[in-house]
Amino acid sequence: MELFKQKKSKILLTALVAGLIIVIFFIWGNSSELSWKTKLSFVGPIDQGVAATGTINPKNTVEVGTQISGIIEGVFVDYNDKVEIGTLLAIVDSSIIDANIEQLEANLSAAEAVFKVSESKYAREKRLYAQNFISISTLENTERMFQESKSRLALAHAELKRENRNKAFTNITSPISGVVMEKKIDVGQTVAARFQTPTLFKIAADLNSMQIEALVSEADIGQVRKGQKVKFFVDAFFEEEFEGKVEIIRLEPKVEQSIVNYIVVINVDNKEQKLMPGMTAQATIITNSKDEAHLIPVAAVRFKPPKNVVSEKKILLEENIPAQELSTIYSVNGNGKLSEYRILTGISDGKFIEIIRGFKVGEPVVTGEINMKKKKKSSFGFSGR
Repeated sequence: MELFKQKKSKILLTALVAGLIIVIFFIWGNSSELSWKTKLSFVGPIDQGVAATGTINPKNTVEVGTQISGIIEGVFVDYNDKVEIGTLLAIVDSSIIDANIEQLEANLSAAEAVFKVSESKYAREKRLYAQNFISISTLENTERMFQESKSRLALAHAELKRENRNKAFTNITSPISGVVMEKKIDVGQTVAARFQTPTLFKIAADLNSMQIEALVSEADIGQVRKGQKVKFFVDAFFEEEFEGKVEIIRLEPKVEQSIVNYIVVINVDNKEQKLMPGMTAQATIITNSKDEAHLIPVAAVRFKPPKNVVSEKKILLEENIPAQELSTIYSVNGNGKLSEYRILTGISDGKFIEIIRGFKVGEPVVTGEINMKKKKKSSFGFSGR
């Protein structure tokens, strides 16, 4: 019996200690207070813009082809080579054209001989007709033969001129000064230009000046204007910010899966040759900017604390401002509670927002809360490990 009482006493003691620990832990956890993340409001520059994504390309790209068919005898440029206007790029075999030229030159000589004979005969018979030695019908027949020989001579000249022109086309030259972006032929390859002109080279006019064809949604296109400043990034230089300027807004919409976008062409200076054709640019078209604005983090406007920690409302605004135009922020007062401020906001860049009125520069603004309860639990030894 005495042993049973001792066991019962131990069980009660153990339960009492466990209960005490639970109570202490509960009191410890619930007596904790919230601590606030704060940032000081400051004066600085801010840009508000429209997001756009596009591809960087040369301003002027020319596809060089050939108007004649044949075998490529020589290629004299390669990728990335710089060329000037008239630079010889490639040569097409001209043996067939040379043979045609020889034939047409012979035809021209024959036509010239016939023309001279018919011209002389026509001049002689005109004199005979004036002296009534021949009839009018004889003269008309001679005149017809003379006009026909004259036409055949003109045709021979035209055919020879055309073939000489084709001969010139066997030398494929650059129509612009620039850089060879693409080469689609090699020596010995046959090109056929009978049905369509094949593209042999692609030449970019000037890589010192590029452009971005950026897509802007129909919801934002109304804010975009020619001449607006643009800031953009590329993955190859993700820490460097580049600048450009809006050149033109194309009127034709680009519709994909019922989503309407517009192409905005942005001029870009590329004198350092860092930007390459085909790079993707993440751009922001600046629609509004200020060099000295009173700024706070956007998180401060989004922050909503529990009602029981707000002790007072401070009004630094005129009473005639509509409530729907105002935002609410909070600042820590002397007793650890929060003071509520109603502010009039301006432009935002997604990270910071401008305060027009309602808060003082340099004052702390609450951006979030730090739950000290979790920290105390961790230090108490209940970290879950």
